[in-house]
Amino acid sequence: MSQQVDIKDELPVTALIEHKPEDLTGFLDYVCAILRHKGAQHILITGLPLPGKAIGELIYRNQWGRSESDNCDICDILGSDILLRKIAGLATPQLWRYEEAQSWLEVSRLIEILAENPADQKSLNNIIGIHVHRFNRVQMAIIAAGETLRLSEPDLYFLSCQCQVTMFELDSARRVEQTRSGELSNRERHVLALTAQGKTANHIAEELRISQRTVHAHLQNASEKLQASNKTQTVIEAVRYGQIELS
Repeated sequence: MSQQVDIKDELPVTALIEHKPEDLTGFLDYVCAILRHKGAQHILITGLPLPGKAIGELIYRNQWGRSESDNCDICDILGSDILLRKIAGLATPQLWRYEEAQSWLEVSRLIEILAENPADQKSLNNIIGIHVHRFNRVQMAIIAAGETLRLSEPDLYFLSCQCQVTMFELDSARRVEQTRSGELSNRERHVLALTAQGKTANHIAEELRISQRTVHAHLQNASEKLQASNKTQTVIEAVRYGQIELS
């Protein structure tokens, strides 16, 4: 049974550990309640799509913006959005001050949606990004914005760790499902993983018992799926979006 959480409840950042949500809905309820208590005015929790793919089918909680048109705009946002890309590469959670990060934040469509509404502009003062990732299973972005949004660095890190642990437990119990379009094939992943180890096309062809032409075809396909301009960027994007792990 899902645990119902009153969004007005004043929950500490330890709530996820203290209450142990039993399903994804309970997890989302607690995360939203904690962030609201800390001053979040806008919250978006979504799976991270690959570049060129929209987030629409991956959204878990959309409390970003005020109008129905905002919701439609958000569903059409691509994985190449600068804020989503930034979060996909985070090893630790971040709190950005808009005035300090405006140069790159202002080109994010997510940020534009709030900036276009005068009533929401002050909520851009503080923006939190949390990257939740379990390799080859689930990759999630938790984004919050608020004029008075405040989490100390230890609290933000602790909340992020709780999210990671809780999602690991829910996924292990098969209570989370995430299917992304545009994922690399197993062979494309294998070729990229070997490329990341510094192996040449000739070495990869010999190891996989395929032709060098096939190796290059797999690299080209992976590059197109990840919208990368060269082999190095293809490897970097594959790591960013959880397509390969570095051994």
